[in-house]
Amino acid sequence: MSLADDRIEDHDIGPLWAEHFPKIGENGSSKVIVLSLVYIIEDKAKTGTTDADWSDKVLQQLRLFGIPSDEFWEIQSTTNR
Repeated sequence: MSLADDRIEDHDIGPLWAEHFPKIGENGSSKVIVLSLVYIIEDKAKTGTTDADWSDKVLQQLRLFGIPSDEFWEIQSTTNR
């Protein structure tokens, strides 16, 4: 996947996370990519669910994409939303 693409496909989410999460402390671009992925995952989890079901859907999305939940929640907690 090229970052010049205007769309992140589902099959790109896990590999992008794995590539950029370890670099978030040293690379601003990696941090922006990971934050974008957090928003994408949240959006996918919220689609068609109630607030009560949201965290379960997030966990399903994380398993689907192969993203460790502790890494996701670490970043998600810093988004101040």
